[in-house]
Order: sequence, then structure tokens, then C-alpha cells
Amino acid sequence: MNDYLDRVEQQLTALTERGAHQRLRARRPALGGAGGGGPRPPRRRNEALPFLAAAAVVAAVVGIVLVNSHHSTTSQSNASSGAGSVTHSATTSTHTSSTTPAAVNPQKPTPGPISTPIPAYFAPQSFTAISDLEWWVLSPAPCQFVGGHPPCGSILRTTDGGRHFIGIGEPHATLSSSPNQPGYSQIRFADSDNGFAFGPNLYVTHDGGQTWHSLSVGGQVNDLAISDGEAYAIVDVSGSGAAGARLMHSPVSADDWTVVPAAGDVSTGLWVEGSDVFVQSGVANGIGSDVLVSHDGGASFTSYPSPSPGLGCQYQEAEPPVVWAHCATGTESGVWRSTDAGATFDTAEPSGRLSLPNSAPFAAASASTAVVGYQQLYQTGDDGATYTPVKITQSPPADSQPAAWAWLGFTDPTHGVALGYVGSVAPANLRLYYTIDGGQTYHYVAIP
Repeated sequence: MNDYLDRVEQQLTALTERGAHQRLRARRPALGGAGGGGPRPPRRRNEALPFLAAAAVVAAVVGIVLVNSHHSTTSQSNASSGAGSVTHSATTSTHTSSTTPAAVNPQKPTPGPISTPIPAYFAPQSFTAISDLEWWVLSPAPCQFVGGHPPCGSILRTTDGGRHFIGIGEPHATLSSSPNQPGYSQIRFADSDNGFAFGPNLYVTHDGGQTWHSLSVGGQVNDLAISDGEAYAIVDVSGSGAAGARLMHSPVSADDWTVVPAAGDVSTGLWVEGSDVFVQSGVANGIGSDVLVSHDGGASFTSYPSPSPGLGCQYQEAEPPVVWAHCATGTESGVWRSTDAGATFDTAEPSGRLSLPNSAPFAAASASTAVVGYQQLYQTGDDGATYTPVKITQSPPADSQPAAWAWLGFTDPTHGVALGYVGSVAPANLRLYYTIDGGQTYHYVAIP
């Protein structure tokens, strides 16, 4: 294990010395966010988040996310190259956020850095990162505050790529297992101070987790992504699922959430990278037929046909103008790829023969490389023309290989994270795995 971590550190040091461009991904994500939510770390977007349409176990359990909070170069807009309608935002936005006291007896803030007890058993269900070395992971845990209603959450932070973890403060709220249960299920961090816990309620910290407060934004928060100091969220203002959802945003360091009018009704597929914003349209009955693309931080959007109209997609802009899409198709899911910033998509899997469930996780490492799978992970390094089975080089001690995979994310073209189920598909069986070769192999990461 130490040899493996030494190789990771050597690679990251070499990248830093060469001035390599680091990126953070999610959604979300969010490597996502989660993403991710949320968790490519220093890429400026968030994570990859889980699919709204992912039907089964993963969606029912808890969303997992990777977050992108780095600054990124704005990609060139290709809106003029494809047919689509462009809408422009109004000059004013509607303010709908309000801070409310924490749900259960908030403790007095502790001055300076804090470290909380680490649970004896830690099963990561949400991941977020801001660099290749700095991550946060969320797990169910016993409640550490008076009046808590189990399960509560425990959040760990590492600043050395998983060599060591410390516990930080968590929201004084229940860890939710469904959109109808109050509390939160996912986390995103924009930097070492500003973080978000959400799904369905929203909790915010501006001091690295020393204190958290509940924030009302007028509805349930279905997804959250971060880019260039700005947080974006899909907020279900009607309480009816995908229908009636709105895109909102706020500076990460201020609780100033406002509606993004140009997006109109939205549903799923949130991804942000620099000033690029991707989100799927919403209609009265749920998910729409279009992907909405903005190249100006949400001031205006262009509407393009979705790769899988009427069903949920997960979009990832690995390297502008290349955009990957992993979408539900009804009974299975598929992979698509765009080379014109989302204006058009082509199938990016061999004859559509991977036979993946709608709930299969997906992550793009670069313009040419991506990983997808459920019971078996597959990696492509040639734009989706061919896929090779991924090798798990080390499993948890006394445990078997993962039986299924819940979430994937990349921090740069070579480094990434996966969450897999060892044993039955249940939150308690989630484990963390790491790759340093673009998803060709993954290695188990022990968490205390």
C-alpha cells in the first residue's frame, strides 16, 4: 500500500513541477459533482452528479458526487455551429435564499481548526475534491450532537491524497436516504473553507466545517456543482421531482442564491466548467428533450437536442469543446460524445453493446478517455471506439472484488476515484478505489 501511495505522490509531484494544469470533476458529483456531484480536482467545475433517471439501487441509496472548484479557461462557444434557440437572461434575478438556524441545537463555534472522532467503520457514500491531494468523503455514522436522529453523517478530509484523514464538523442533521426525507446525502467543497451538504435540504459552511447552517432556497436541492467561485444548484421548487425545477447560483463565500432566469425549467445533467454550464431542460412531466448550454455563466443558453430525448443524461466537459454524455435509454444506458461543445452527439461505444443499466456510473478523464460500468468497469482511450475491462489491482483485506460500482470521477487525465460495493449493493458496503493510469487499473484505499 505504501509503495502505491509513494508512486501516487511521485506522479503528483512531477505534475506540479512541470506546471501541469490540474482539474477537478464531478456532480457532481463532486470527483460531480460529487459529485457531484462532485469528485476532477482542480478543474473548475463540479461534479458529476448522479443521474435523475438512474432507476435502481444507486439512486435509491444516496447520490455520490465529485466537485470541481478550480479556475478554468472558458471554452470557445460553438452555439452558432448548430441549430438551436438562444435565450437571454433578464437583467435582474430573483433572490430566494434565507439563512435559518440549524435544525438541532448548533454547538458554539470552535476557534481554529477542529478534528472530530472518526467512526470505527467508515463507508464512503459521497466524495468531493478540490485538488489531486485534497478530498472530503461522507459516510453514515452515529450522531455526535444532542437530539440527533440516526443516521447522521461523518465527514473526513485528507490533504495528502488519502495517506491520512481527519474528521471535521458535519451538519447537525439526519443523513437522508430519499428526497422525501429531511436532511442531506451529498457534499461539495469549493475550497478549504466553503462547503455544501445537500439533497434534499441545503447546509453551508464557510469555516471549513467548524460550523454549518441550514439555508432555505425555496425548494429541494437535487444537484449542486461548483466552478470559479460560483455554486450552481438544481432546485425543485414544486416538490414534485423533476417538474418545476429551477437553476440557481450563488458565490461560494456568500449565501446569496438567485434564480438563473435564462435556463427556464430544468431537470438533471448539471455540469459546470469555467463559464460553461450544461443542464437538461425540464417540462411539465419531468425531463425534457434538450440539453441547455451556456458559455457565459448562465447569462444565456442555447438549446440542442439531447442524445436521449426525454430521459436523464450526465454531461461531462472533459476538455472543451469535447463533451461526453452518459444517458438512460429506457432499459439500459449509453455513452455519447460531442466535439462541438454539445451541439451534436455521436455514439461513443462499440455498437452499443456494453449492456449497462441506467444506474451505471460514468466518468470522463479527458477528451479521449472515459470509464463506465456496473458489475464490471470498462475503459476507453480512443474516443469510445473500443473498451477494455478495468483491472482492480488490490481488494480490501479479507474482502472480495467489488460486486458493483456506484460512482466514478477523475481529478485529471490520469488520477481518479471510484466507489464500489464489496458484497451486496448496500451503503454499508461501499469502498474507495483510486487510479493513477486514467482508469486502466484501480487500487483500494483504506479509510480508518
